[in-house]
Amino acid sequence: MNFNMVNNKLITWIIAALCFTGIRILAAPLVYEGGEGIGKGKHIVFIANDHEYRSEETCPLLAKMLAKYHGFKCTVLFGVDKNGFIKPGARSIPHLEVLNNADLLVFFTRFMSLADDQVQHIADYTERGGPIVGMRTSTHCFNRQGGSWKKLNFNYRGKDYQGGFGRQVFGNTWNKATGQSHYGDNHGEGGVYTAVASAKEHPIMMGVNAFHGYSGAYKSQPPADATPLIEVQVLNTFEPSDDINTNKAKVNAGWTRSHYTAPSGERKTARVVYTSIGASEDLKDANSRRFLINSCLWAMGMEKLITPDLPVDLVGGFEPSAYFTSALYRSDVKPADLAGFDSSIMPSEAPYAGLEGKKKKNIDRPFEVRPKLVEKIKKLHPHMDFSK
Repeated sequence: MNFNMVNNKLITWIIAALCFTGIRILAAPLVYEGGEGIGKGKHIVFIANDHEYRSEETCPLLAKMLAKYHGFKCTVLFGVDKNGFIKPGARSIPHLEVLNNADLLVFFTRFMSLADDQVQHIADYTERGGPIVGMRTSTHCFNRQGGSWKKLNFNYRGKDYQGGFGRQVFGNTWNKATGQSHYGDNHGEGGVYTAVASAKEHPIMMGVNAFHGYSGAYKSQPPADATPLIEVQVLNTFEPSDDINTNKAKVNAGWTRSHYTAPSGERKTARVVYTSIGASEDLKDANSRRFLINSCLWAMGMEKLITPDLPVDLVGGFEPSAYFTSALYRSDVKPADLAGFDSSIMPSEAPYAGLEGKKKKNIDRPFEVRPKLVEKIKKLHPHMDFSK
């Protein structure tokens, strides 16, 4: 055989192999392997795909903590664009099949519309009655979902699954009259979160003191079968303070349930935790992190292993981005960029999205309540003009 022909075939094979390997690496889900700990042998899957509250930062941070300190294997799935970059609110979430062997689903999405086969994996998880922890916008997780799964949409009115996935699983949907709505100034007023009186001895509240949340308050109307956990007092300030908004009484901010209704219409006995906190900035407070870690343990039936001193320290670098709809998230980041316990969320060199064109005209408010944000952005975008 001609030597050059053999050589060319070998080169072709090597290139093909490298390309295939590259595709596998590009497509690989983000996994934090747990070691020893109370969660050894258990698998938690996070779905991070909301347009606004930086679930792409909240979820990997919690996953790192649960893996490093507590031994869980944690897989984080993101909405991604066609090039594999994390895109908040994207219409594709690869690797949802990992839910087949998940012990817990941590759900943080907003107004999603996915391919039917991807939604099928989420539906299958609920059909087997898997426990779920939902954050913030998960009550209105699907919108304009077509095909076989339109019943999951937050505004679905059919009696067979009224209120969609949010109402049927978490007990609420985005509806001012019957469900949930903003309470106070979402981008200008923070809040103080405390245990409701009846929940002070609940395992989820063990070791959890009052904490500050940057997420604007939601006024929720929990379902009658819920066990209230926490409530929020709206402040007149975005940052922590004692300046209470006296025009706003305390309202519920989280609860548990012992069952939900799967898309098939079957009632499933399963533990559910829902909370209206979740923006990545909320996790600057150790007590909010403890509340979420405890929620995961309780949902899996591990409440006897909750102690007030379980470690909840940050893992790796953490510099949360400002929350805003479809802007100010860190772009050009792939799931692999967040691998390993020493990685930073997000990479310091990752540029900010939505700073040009029409979006720029709408993002003055986040800068007003975060005076240092402009200087931070200027370091990565030195040619941006922030003058009004």
